[in-house]
Parts: sequence; C-alpha cells; structure tokens
Amino acid sequence: MTASPSADRAPELRRAAAWVPGELVLDDAARRVLEHDAGFLRVLGGPGTGKTTLLAERVARLLHAQPDARPLVLVGDRRAAAALRERIAARRRALDDADRPAGAVAEPLVRSVHSYAFAVLRRHAERRGEAPPRLLPGAQQDAMVRELLGGEVAGAGVPSGWPLRMQPALEAPAFAGEVRDLLLRAAERGLGPKELADLGKRHGVPAWIAAGRFYRTYEEVTLLRAAAGSANPLASAPPLDAAELVAAVLDAFVTDPDLLEAERAAVRHLVVDDVQDMDPQQIELARALGAAADDWVLAGDPDSSVLGFRGADPALLRDADPGGLATVVLPVDHRSRPALRDAVARVVAALPGAGPGRTRRAPQEEDDEDGRVTVDVYATAGRQAAAVADRLRRAHLTDGVPWSRMAVLVRSVSLSLPPLRRALLAAGVPLAVPADDTPLAALPAVAPLLTVLRCAADPQRLDADTALTLLASPLGGADPLAVRRLRRGLLRRHEAGGGAADTPSDALIVDALLDHVHREKNPLALLSPSEAAPLGRVGELLTAAATAIDAGASVPDVLWAVWERSGLQRRWVAASERGGVTGAQADRDLDAVVALVERAARFVEDLPGGTVAGFVAQADDQRIRADTLAPRAPDGEAVAVLTAHAARGREWDVVVVPDVQEGTWPDLRRRGTLLGVERLVDVLAGVPDDPAVSAQAPLLAEERRLFAVALSRARRAVHVSAVEAEDITPSRFLDDVDGGPATDDPAEANRPRSRPGRALVLAELVGELRRAVTDPDADPAQRERAADGLARLADAGVPGADPDEWYGLLAPSTEAPLRPPGPVAVSPSAVETILTCPLRWALQTHGGDDTDSLASVTGSLVHALVQRAAEGAEARELEEALDVAWASVDAGAPWFSRRELANTRRMLGSFLTWREQTRAQLTEAAVERALEVDVAEGVRVRGRVDRLEIDTRGRPVIIDVKTGKTPISKADAEAHPQLAVYQLATALGAFAETLAGPDHTAARTAPGGARLVYLSRAGTAAKERAQEPLDDEGLAEWRDHVRAAARATEGPLFVGRENDACPRCPVRTACPVHVSGRQVP
Repeated sequence: MTASPSADRAPELRRAAAWVPGELVLDDAARRVLEHDAGFLRVLGGPGTGKTTLLAERVARLLHAQPDARPLVLVGDRRAAAALRERIAARRRALDDADRPAGAVAEPLVRSVHSYAFAVLRRHAERRGEAPPRLLPGAQQDAMVRELLGGEVAGAGVPSGWPLRMQPALEAPAFAGEVRDLLLRAAERGLGPKELADLGKRHGVPAWIAAGRFYRTYEEVTLLRAAAGSANPLASAPPLDAAELVAAVLDAFVTDPDLLEAERAAVRHLVVDDVQDMDPQQIELARALGAAADDWVLAGDPDSSVLGFRGADPALLRDADPGGLATVVLPVDHRSRPALRDAVARVVAALPGAGPGRTRRAPQEEDDEDGRVTVDVYATAGRQAAAVADRLRRAHLTDGVPWSRMAVLVRSVSLSLPPLRRALLAAGVPLAVPADDTPLAALPAVAPLLTVLRCAADPQRLDADTALTLLASPLGGADPLAVRRLRRGLLRRHEAGGGAADTPSDALIVDALLDHVHREKNPLALLSPSEAAPLGRVGELLTAAATAIDAGASVPDVLWAVWERSGLQRRWVAASERGGVTGAQADRDLDAVVALVERAARFVEDLPGGTVAGFVAQADDQRIRADTLAPRAPDGEAVAVLTAHAARGREWDVVVVPDVQEGTWPDLRRRGTLLGVERLVDVLAGVPDDPAVSAQAPLLAEERRLFAVALSRARRAVHVSAVEAEDITPSRFLDDVDGGPATDDPAEANRPRSRPGRALVLAELVGELRRAVTDPDADPAQRERAADGLARLADAGVPGADPDEWYGLLAPSTEAPLRPPGPVAVSPSAVETILTCPLRWALQTHGGDDTDSLASVTGSLVHALVQRAAEGAEARELEEALDVAWASVDAGAPWFSRRELANTRRMLGSFLTWREQTRAQLTEAAVERALEVDVAEGVRVRGRVDRLEIDTRGRPVIIDVKTGKTPISKADAEAHPQLAVYQLATALGAFAETLAGPDHTAARTAPGGARLVYLSRAGTAAKERAQEPLDDEGLAEWRDHVRAAARATEGPLFVGRENDACPRCPVRTACPVHVSGRQVP
C-alpha cells in the first residue's frame, strides 16, 4: 500500500480564497492616483469608476515595495473596512507571490474612523495611566436618555425646562429618539451642553436651550456612574458614544501634543475612502493626521453622499481642494453597461451644482452588451411583488445569473418586505434579509428566555398573562387545545382536592409554575402526561434558573442553564439544516440567542457582580436594536434584500428597485422636526436661518442621491417599479430613469400599468395547461398540445399535472339523499341559512359549526342571563351570576378574558336598559319559549324564541336578542327570513295557549311584527331592527319559502351561494365559492 503524497506533509495554515483583481487597465488619471507620493491628493469619481480598487492597489503596491511602510486606511464603517482590508491583503499576496515565495505577512491597517478613534483613546489612556475608554452602545444610550426623561416626569432631579407643548411627549420613545439624535449631531460638530444652549438662545429655539440643560445632566450622570466603580480594577473611563469618540480624540490631540506627534509618526501614508459620508469632525481628524504624512489621499463622490441624517456633508469633499490642482477625476465607468450609465446620469443631472465626477464614459474595450433598464407601474403591491419574483427567476434560470449576484434595493425594508417576502418565497427565490430593528428583548426567540430569568429571579412577576405567554412560547410549545386540556386537568385536580369550585384555572397555572420555582415535590401530581407536558417543560426551566441563581451562578451561566435545558438548540439546528422558510427562521432564532449570550457576557464585564434581575431590566430598557459582533448565519447563495443605504460600496449583476412612489421615494417628510435637528445641522453648516429658504430642497437632493446610489449598484440590468393606486402616485424619479417626459407634478405622468405575465414557476405552467385542456371552446390542436405538455410534466412527477390528482373529476361517492324522504322539521334560523346558502347549512349542521367558540358561549350566557332577568333577578344578582359563570369560560389570555367579560357585562346592562325603556309599548308574555307548528304536509317548524311580547294593540311581537357586533340594515330586517318564519309560526298558532285571552276562548294569533335587538358592547343603547307585521300574502309567500327550505335539506346537491356573510362564514375553508376553499370540488 502506497502512502498518499500528502501523508508526510506537515499541516499548513491556508487562508480562505479571496477575490483577486486581474491586471488593471490604467488611464492617466488612474496612474496619477497610484504614483502619487507626496502631499495631498483628492480623488473624485462616480459609481463604478474604480476609486476603491485603485486605493487598494495603491496600498498593496506600497506594502509590496516597502514591507515596513506604515499606511493607515480610514473608511466609514466596519463592514467597508473588513472588505477593503481583504482586498488589499489579497492583492498584496498576488504581488508578493509573483516576486518571492509565499509567506506570512501582516494585515494592512484598515479601520473605520470610529475604530481608529477608539484605539487612539486607548493608547492615550495607557500613556496617562488612566482607565481604558469604553464605548456606549446606542441601545444603552437610548435607555439612559429614556431613564433621565422619565425621571424629569417623576419630578426627580433638576428639570431641563422643556417647552410646555413638548412635556406630554417626554415619556414617548420617539421623543427620546429625537433627543438622542440631537445630542449625537451636536457632539459630531463639537458642541457641548453650554454651546448647544447658547446656540438656542441666539436663534430663539427653546428646545435647544432645554436640550443643553439635559445634555449637562446626561454628562454628569455618565461621569457619576463611571466614578462609582473607579475603585474596581476593571473600571473604565466614562463611556463614550460613537459621536463623542472623534471629538474626544481631537480634544486629546490638543491637550496632549505628544499623542498627536506619536500618531503622526505612526502614520506616514494616509488613505481615506468614502469621504462624502463623513461628518466635519471626521474630516478634521483626517486632516490632523494627513498634515504631517508623506502623502495622503481623500477619495469619494459628492453625488453619492446619502448619510446626511448622520451629519455627513458632501460639501466637505467638494471644497477640500479649492483650486483643483490636487484633484484627480476618474472618468471611466468599469461597472455599468451603457443603458444603466445613462439612467444614472439622468438622475444625478438634476442635482444642484456641477459635480466634476458626473460625466462617466465607457472603457475602451467595453463589450457589446448594452444592458437593460426597465420601468414598470403596477396596480397593486401584490402584482409588483409577483413581477419582481418573476424577473429574478428568469434572470437566474434563463440568463444564468447566480442568486447571490442579484439584489432587491428598497427605501424601507419594513414597508416593502412583507409582500416581497411572500412573493419571492412562493416563487422559490432564496432570500438574504438583513436583521430588522426589533430590540433584542422583543425577538420571539429571546423574549421567553428573558421571561424565565425574570420570573426565576423575582417570582412575584409571574402572573397569569406571563404564565400563558410562556406556555404558548417555543419553550412551552402549547397550542390552544393543549392549554384548554391543561386547564381542565388542573380544575379536576383542584376540585378533587377539595378546592373552591369558583377558583379560576389561571390561578392554578400560576401556582403550579411557582411550585417549580420553589422546588416543591410533585408539582404535576394527578395530571396526565398530555395535560402536564407544556407546564412541565416551562416548570423545568424555571427550576433550572432558580437553582442556578441560588447557587450564585453568573448571569451567562444562568442563561446557559436555561438554554441547555430547553432543548431548542437541537430542534432549531435540525430545522436550519433542512433549509427553506422554517430553516431561515431557525437561523434567525439561533442568531438572536447567540446575541443574547454575548449581551449577558458583556453585562458582567461592564458590571461585575451584576444580578440576573439587573440584566433582564437592562435588556427590557433597550428599545432599539443593539449592535453586536455575534456571528450571523451565512447568507449563502441568495438574493439580497436590503436598503439602498446598506448597499453602498457593493454591486450586483441585476438590481431590482421596487416601491418608487411619491412619499416613499422621495420621502420628503422632515426628520426631527420637533427638536429642530435638521435646522441645527443647517445652522452649524452656515445655511441661512431663514424661513424663506426651502426646507425640502436638501431633502429632495439627498433622496435623489440615494436613488442614484441604488441604480448604480447594477452591472447588467436594473428594473425599477412603482405602484399606482387611488392614493399612491409613481415617483418623479421614474422619468429620469427611462428618459420619459419630465413633469413638475408626478400625478400628471400618465404611465400605462403593467400586468405580470405567467411566472416562470411550474405551478403556474400546470395551471395554464390545465385551463387550456379543459376549455371546451379552445382550439383542438391547442388542447392536444396542452395535454401532451401535462403528460410530460406528470411523467416527471410535477404535482398537479396528473389528472388523477385533480379535484372535481372523480364521481361522487354517493348520490343518495342526505336524509330519507318523509316529514322534516326545520328551525327558523335553519330556514334563514338554507335560503342564504344551502351549502353552509349542510356543513354547519353536520359538524362544521363550533358551538364551543367564545362567541357562541358568550351568546348562550347572555340569553341565560336574560331569562334570569325575566324570572325576577335583580341587577346585582345578575352580575354575581355572570362572574360565577365566567370563571368556567375558557376565553384564552387573561387580558382578553377580562375584556370579553367587560363586554358581556355591558351587553347585559344594554338589555336591562332596553327592557326598562320599552315597557310602555310592550308587555312580556314569555321568555325562551319553545315553538312547534305544522306549516305544510310533512313540514314542521320547530325552534325557540328569545322573547314573546304583546304590543299596545294586543298583537304578539317576536323579540330576537342578538349579541353580534354589527346590526343589519333596516331593509335587510324587513326581509329577514328568521323573523318572517317566527311571524308565520305565530300566525299558525304556535303560541296559542300563551296568547289566549283572559277567558281562554280566543287566541291572539295575528302577528304584530318582529324585532332584532342588538345589545351594545360599548355601554350605549341597544339598537333595534324591526320587521313590519306580515299580511296574508306575505304569510303565504313565507309558507312557500319554508317548504322550499325543507325540500332543500334532502340533498344530495347543496349549492354554495356568495353573500355578504361569506367573509365571516365559519365553513368558508370548505366552500369552493370562497378563495380559501377553492381546493374543494
């Protein structure tokens, strides 16, 4: 046996494959960028002109020629830094491998501005022997702002003096968000509390004055919290938010010149990319370093600046080289095809000013492909989403574009994602969706774990709502039937043990879980395994958490004990491996748990000795999503769905831009108008503080730049679409994309609506072929071709292609009548249902009606109380009877049960008020009275009336009490079948004994009409709908209707008829008339 060649080879450390650029084709401008070796250089270029590629090449060549060189590359964010670092390293390895044997090399120093600033502050602290700096995450800062504002509302501390009109909003999360945004913008521009208040005084803005006072309190609290732990060896300096980092570095450079000199000595070559998205302080930091560097480069595109809401100012890059002598403009577009290039040029041409990088040309050896740009308008968001899915599938299956080379870019993921997600998943398009802005504590995978920790740390927090939430969560896994089964088991056990009969099941659930927290023996005794399963799962987790807390375990250890005991890891990992929609959700759930564990570890690092209760309280306080370095599940081969902001610096072959409507894109709503954040930015930027200056012009310019960024991400094709409906207008930007006639009023643009064709999906192909083959009017040749196609698909196993699988083709199992011929009895309500929809009657009568539904139970309860009232029960007795009866009603969640009980109590009060107000016109004759009368030979009406009253003329009046929410119209009441049948039965003597006169000789059978009485859930008066007395002709007509309804009960054919009650029909999922029941033949 021969050993393999690698058997004796030592293990090797290999870097994962990375993108390596090919040989660059350089023009004069590109050569100047690469060869620049002294002083300052500004590089301008539009999207795709190769700015970042040239910068990576420049740094790679420098490190190849001078391995000991000390370059620093600064970019806007962490993702861009990681991508550029990898590109530089890959290119340097390629250059090194060509000249010398492969070996280990140091990675280039590529940092985001904030990362570099944090490192400088850490070195500054080391030089001075101080505690290291600490970054204040945005979520913690938001929680601190809300806490301080809440303290002002409660009267704690010195008030900031917010204007009176703002004080009701102090506790609103949105107001805290605006305060935080204002402080960030102020810090980015070097304003402290005093400067912000002084600015407010100069410009007459009371909100800025109050914000200055609040800013001072915020700083004092931050310092105090840091000082409280200064004796701890793990203590740190006061935490700094992202906006304060750069300002702190600039202050450190002023107070410690040696620090500045040390940093300048360490950075001899400076490169700054994406300068258009940096704020003034970041540019100032770059200038402070570049002033003493051997060479330094600022690169960007003012027309791609889209972070104005974070303080970015494109004018800083535009004015960085006033004379233009140190500027290089890159004119060649290496990314987009000509059609795409022209579309982007039309969009940016409307921007103010004359950008030097707006004119882009094709490379000398561009291929013949022109590219594709489409603009479509659809009638609904659903049609638009279907068209997006079809375009992506066709690009993948027909043009061979990998899923990962396509993207859907939207203005707002939260607004556009729901219909897109449904359509794309239905079409089999894999998605890579960014994490939403939901706070960690609110994520469905995290919230139950935090609830377990909260209740284990403080058992008094375990109430009925919390218990039911845990049972229904992934930790308990109980559906409504399991909860109902558990309730019945607990009530049975409670009564068997001699407990009070009126004890609610909610209290028993809470007691059982508390027994687990206190580690009582056999907390689930006398319950069957099926009854106890969900309670046992949740109880075990509470026991594990309480045991770990009592043992003094740290917060991460307690969390891990609960997680390990839950068994969710095994289940979610298995779901993730299976893929699909369920697998994607499992990925997100696992990512969320990883982030929670990392948050717990960070909590104990920041606060050694912190408790579980403190950790849960901190997590609950954070209302915005916290940034995390926890690894996320890989996106893999999937279509990216993300915002245009998140797409900066990336590119795809095919880009789809949906929902380009007025109000969405451009979105010209003022941001931060309550506190004047935008006005603050404008004032500090030197914009005249004049109401006559348009406030929308800067917003429109930024929206246009953002739209241009979205379009310019595409290499081969871009598809733009919008929805046009009654109150939705396509965006003005559409005309710029395809060169259509521009108009000042977007509503005047008359674009034809597009309608998606058949999608490239097997299910739709099968449907189209089936329609053709079953159409008797179709051309025979076409039907034959459709049959051949179905046969081939059926042989391939495509679902729905084989006629044996089609519904409606099999013969009925029986054609015998539903019941044997003979006498039949029908109720008035059955007559109404049969005449409206015979199919509904058949399905409901034979098991399709849920008599245990809450609506049915509530109705029965109200009718029982109405009967008690007729028997003489007083209002207090009725209230007590209602409370006793409701204790046995399974109404679901406690909050919902309380609401429904209050509604029922108001309906009872509504009836009592109606009864009192109608005694002058009506006299009670009977309540819940049964009726049975022959209508025709072999046909009998049998039922029960709610109330039988006598009017002032001695005529019987039928009262039907309704507990539904919506009364029918007066016209419908006149033709109401149930009331008419009641009147017919009355006329035929159904209540002869009850209606007989005092001498019992003459029965009053001439009907006096009928009424529907709708009881109010809102505590208002009941509403009546009356039916006039039927005359002889009307009685004869309804006698015929009852005969017809009785015959219709025989079957075997029951017709489904569309009517106004279809949306509320309890059997609609089994009715082919309704969309949800069309699978039924």
